[in-house]
Amino acid sequence: MAHIEWKDEYRTGVALLDDQHAHLVEIINKFHDALQRGKGSRQMNEILKDLIGYTQEHFETEERLMAEAGYEQLKLHQAQHRQLLQKVERFQFEFNGTGKRITNDVQEFLSYWLVTHILRDDMSYAPCLTGQKVPAVED
Repeated sequence: MAHIEWKDEYRTGVALLDDQHAHLVEIINKFHDALQRGKGSRQMNEILKDLIGYTQEHFETEERLMAEAGYEQLKLHQAQHRQLLQKVERFQFEFNGTGKRITNDVQEFLSYWLVTHILRDDMSYAPCLTGQKVPAVED
């Protein structure tokens, strides 16, 4: 995983959520920087706590806005959020409970999360929350 530079393509058009996504990228970069300095394992617990806490806050905000906008795929998105959060909580449990070295697993997961969840799944709600028309799919 390389250091992630915040790009316009990550923007959903919902300023509050974009700011939260940018903060999640900062947390991911903090982990990357710790790995680069050889301190990934030492700082893992703090980073995982930050990630879990902020992710819970972000998911609550995102889900509230989707519910208010009447987003049709809310239940699916909530299920995705639960799965993502459970995965990070599992990493924290493995790290604290067993002392297992999980830095590579966390690194791979965070890259996947950013690329897949923010760029694909979160972009699907953007038109609903911003009031844009969803383009028709041509057959």
